[in-house]
Amino acid sequence: MSFIRNRSLKSSILLLFIPIMMLLVFITGLFSYLLATDQLQQNAFTSISDTVSQTQSFLNDKLTDVVTSLTILDSDSDLSDITARTESSEYQLQSDDYLLLNKALNRAFPDRALIDSTLLYYNYNRPAFYRKNDLTAQVNISLEPYKLRQATDPTSVIHWLTLHTDPIALSLNKNYNGKVVSLYKLLGKDVDHSKGIILFNIKDSFFQTILTTPTISTNGYLCLVSEDGLITYKKIAEKYDIKDAELQLRILQTKQASGQMTIKNEYGKEMLVVYDTLRINKWKIAAVIPKEELLNKVSYIKYVSMAVMSVLFVVVILLSNVLANFITKPIIQLTRKINTIEEGNLDIEFKEYPNNEIGVLNRGMRDMIQRIQHLLVQVEEEQEKKRSAELAALQFQIRPHFLYNTLYSIKHLVEMNEKKEASQMVSALADFFRISISKGSEIIPVSQEIEHINHYFTIQQMRYGDSFTYSIDIDPELLDFKMVKLTLQPLVENAIYHGMKQIRTKGHIHIIGTIRGEDGVIRVEDNGAGMSAEQLAHINRALLEVTMGEEAVGFGVCNVHKRLQLNYGMSYGLSYESGLGTGTVAIVTFRKQ
Repeated sequence: MSFIRNRSLKSSILLLFIPIMMLLVFITGLFSYLLATDQLQQNAFTSISDTVSQTQSFLNDKLTDVVTSLTILDSDSDLSDITARTESSEYQLQSDDYLLLNKALNRAFPDRALIDSTLLYYNYNRPAFYRKNDLTAQVNISLEPYKLRQATDPTSVIHWLTLHTDPIALSLNKNYNGKVVSLYKLLGKDVDHSKGIILFNIKDSFFQTILTTPTISTNGYLCLVSEDGLITYKKIAEKYDIKDAELQLRILQTKQASGQMTIKNEYGKEMLVVYDTLRINKWKIAAVIPKEELLNKVSYIKYVSMAVMSVLFVVVILLSNVLANFITKPIIQLTRKINTIEEGNLDIEFKEYPNNEIGVLNRGMRDMIQRIQHLLVQVEEEQEKKRSAELAALQFQIRPHFLYNTLYSIKHLVEMNEKKEASQMVSALADFFRISISKGSEIIPVSQEIEHINHYFTIQQMRYGDSFTYSIDIDPELLDFKMVKLTLQPLVENAIYHGMKQIRTKGHIHIIGTIRGEDGVIRVEDNGAGMSAEQLAHINRALLEVTMGEEAVGFGVCNVHKRLQLNYGMSYGLSYESGLGTGTVAIVTFRKQ
């Protein structure tokens, strides 16, 4: 910064302000562009995924209806009766049988807009009933192609054929050129003993409507993929084309039921493929979209962002010059008059400036100089008060009578040749004061505060024997919080001296630490004599008024409460719960740091 230090205020403002503002404009524009780009991509991906999912759900429901109709026909009682009667080759179908077959087809025939035709073949050497456009014809078919196909997948009961020309319709009409998707079920206990078939042909127009109605993008399309092939209808630009065999292989290789992938075609174009699986037949429906079409709006946002940033750069430069001139001119005049302050001369005269910021600064400097002497005296007095307060806090932390009593106990242990206990007590005392000092740091982790209070308990139990017990339950996550040091020791000391000594039974102190939202809460509970309602109200009222006198609630409690509020705010600190004969609970609330 030496190249700025010796420059004028105006040039310094320009050298610093302009680059900083331009950097901020650039960063803001860049992040806005990145966020907008990311949001557009997420919206596009979400929209495509929703389209695929909704199409899959609708298609699955429709095909499930067809499967249900086929199952109904398979379990039809009239068809079962006819099948049983025609087991004998000598039995000839009667007119009533034809009526029953026709009724069975009518009951099972699903949506006419969906189904192109149905085929019912129930015994060898019998004509098959083929129904199309409400007309029923008897045809001869062979089950061998269907058996051969089912033999490749014997675990499936219902089999599907992808888009193909209906051979039966073609045999009845040589000019027929329509296509259908078929599903069928062989009748019989297994493939070798199949004696018939129930087959439904689904119209090609149904799939065409499903796959072309959603608008994906200009060159985006939906397709239906199965082991037999791929169904798609939309014509797209050649540069975005993916070979059907490659697309089919890549989609069928996926192990997940739904997801997305990127395929680069032979023209080097990246194509996003979002897919889902039909539950009814495990076919996959996929949306194929050129990635560059998804990002068309991103390019538009990029150019707009660049244009806006360019305009802002020009505005920043112009405003910087105006601002520098406006600020520096009166400041230069003002600084010439206050340079003598560095020499200790406080007798400076200031002329009146207009009633603006510079005028306020001028009057403020004038008033400040007049008050400096008074403030110097006041600072000395405040420093003395602060020194006294710090001394009092230090005296409270060390607690000479606690140190004296502990050393006296150590002396007795040594005289009684209890060297091990004396050594433990000395170590606990050393650790206690080590954490109390904390290298001068006022804020320490909760884990250190708990370690400190453990040492304090060790010392007190060695002094008082088994007159009381203690337990500590702290949420592990709370241990990483930081708090004002020496917060718990005064509270535990009060519990021992004012709670435990007032009862004849064995006392117990329980320290519980929990997390409440963003705050830490530590409860110091004892089963001592407790307090009356008047005493409890007095303590809580004194804490609310932040009374620091010994006569109010005790110096230690108020010291802890005040330090908590100074560090965390007026909504934090100590509070008490108690009842006469039920013990006392001191509650410490502090904010996470």
